[in-house]
Amino acid sequence: MVPFELWGVSLIFCSIYAVIIIIPCILVAHLGRGMINEVGRWPTKTPAIQMKVLWKLVILEVLTFFGLIAFFQFFISETMI
Repeated sequence: MVPFELWGVSLIFCSIYAVIIIIPCILVAHLGRGMINEVGRWPTKTPAIQMKVLWKLVILEVLTFFGLIAFFQFFISETMI
């Protein structure tokens, strides 16, 4: 059995990955909370409020996706060297 010696690299990998996942989750929760507050104030404007939040969510999703792809590409290129 081969001993595992890359604990430091694994910790860095897990930390960066967690940050890439946790930050968008916090932002989505913040957007959702704001949307619920606005819908509570103006229930008749629900579709407009939802569309306003939708575009922010789409942008956040795209940025998160490309962040994960960049993270993956960086680690693939580092391991191939």
